[in-house]
Amino acid sequence: MKRTIIIALSVVALVFGVISYATAADFDTTAVTANVGTLLEVTAPDPVNFGSITPVAPGVATVTVSGKSNKEATMSAEVTNDNFTTLTSTALEATTGLRGGNIGVDYKIVGTVDYDLDPTTALTGSVKFSMVQE
Repeated sequence: MKRTIIIALSVVALVFGVISYATAADFDTTAVTANVGTLLEVTAPDPVNFGSITPVAPGVATVTVSGKSNKEATMSAEVTNDNFTTLTSTALEATTGLRGGNIGVDYKIVGTVDYDLDPTTALTGSVKFSMVQE
């Protein structure tokens, strides 16, 4: 009988201990919010040096312009001839609907001179690449 009473008291103590422990635990939640920021980057390649060009042998180079955008974007090129007779930059692939972290667009750059320029003339020009989100 004593044994039964001791077992019964032990069970009651365990039950109250579990209930006390369960009610002692208190949980709360924290809301987590954020807004997605705009990511838009464009990186132009290293300067292009055509070396020596002539009226019959223009300078030609292919460059890759890289970028990142978390929204569809369009890449473009704006050319300033300076003292090249002509300087063009033509995209060799699609330049619209660009999106992602590893965008790369190849452009062909061509510079020409005519017969009026002296052989010692130092030529300059520039191509400004830009990317705009749609």
